[in-house]
Amino acid sequence: MAENNNEEAPENYLEDLSNVLDEKELVEIDQLAKRYQEMTSPGFFTKVGKAFSDMLPDKLKEAIAEGGKNISEQEFYLKAMDVIATGFGALEEQAARFTITEEAVINEANKILYPKQIASLEEICLLRSYQVAKIADTQKLPNLGLALAEGGGTGALGFAGIVPNIVTSTFCYYRAVQSVAMSYGYDTKTDPDELMIAGEVFTTAMAPKANDGGEMAGIIGKIMMISEAEAIKQTVKKGWSEMAARGGMTLLLTQMRALAHKAAKKALDKAGKEGLENSIFRSVFEQIGKRITAKTVQRAIPLVSALIGALFDFGEMKKVLEFADIFYRKRFLLEKTERQRMLLEDNTAQEA
Repeated sequence: MAENNNEEAPENYLEDLSNVLDEKELVEIDQLAKRYQEMTSPGFFTKVGKAFSDMLPDKLKEAIAEGGKNISEQEFYLKAMDVIATGFGALEEQAARFTITEEAVINEANKILYPKQIASLEEICLLRSYQVAKIADTQKLPNLGLALAEGGGTGALGFAGIVPNIVTSTFCYYRAVQSVAMSYGYDTKTDPDELMIAGEVFTTAMAPKANDGGEMAGIIGKIMMISEAEAIKQTVKKGWSEMAARGGMTLLLTQMRALAHKAAKKALDKAGKEGLENSIFRSVFEQIGKRITAKTVQRAIPLVSALIGALFDFGEMKKVLEFADIFYRKRFLLEKTERQRMLLEDNTAQEA
């Protein structure tokens, strides 16, 4: 039997939009901004991996350097791009086991809402943010376990494992972001705009403080810093369009969606629906791939690099999951009123 935790969606949610956000949800806005500030400092596991690397004897480091003398970071990057171009199907197959489906999200939501039920991803907006966060939390353990296994397995191969690790771990990070997005009701499987936003969220997560991102990355960074609970209350009262005209967080979200739609349309025209994720991932890797290859020295010596690789990939996955959860949980709160309003309009149109 499904578990009922007595945290129900509003009884008359589609008639009374004034109760869209409760006090607990409004408090979360400031809490999420603080979480973001905390996560921008180096994580524990990334620090451990770096410390372990720093402890290596100088002679061992010299051996590593000698072993990699004939292959540059640029060559690693180009080899990785070739793997993406020729082996994307294998990447999809490997990551599929750890990517949440719409059906799984709905099932988890119905366990929380029991005996009430929802039937579509669009209805996730009827739950409280702290309820939806429980669905997102189910994605942490399998993805962290995957990162440990992937980092340790390819790290044990030394130089031979560098390219497979760079490509596979990066794609797994990207799919982890998609799973978090799906948990909050954003359909990265069938909505090209949402797949594009997930790509930008992932890119920004890998380097939150970098200033070399595009316009959408800049908007995502600003959204992460928002702590305007009062502005959200005003959005509930006055409506999305009026608040967007005044600027602030509502305008930022509107701009982000417009940019995502434009970019997704361009990618669809170029790659088609079947090749969309590959196209977006290639674009993402072009932005961050060279930065990722900076960890190649850490993977040079088998066994030693296996431990470093496992710790490093675990730390990176932890950072990506935390960033994605903060972003999508905050976005869920900021857009919840508008999403419920759209759901009401759709239901009314179907009944007419």
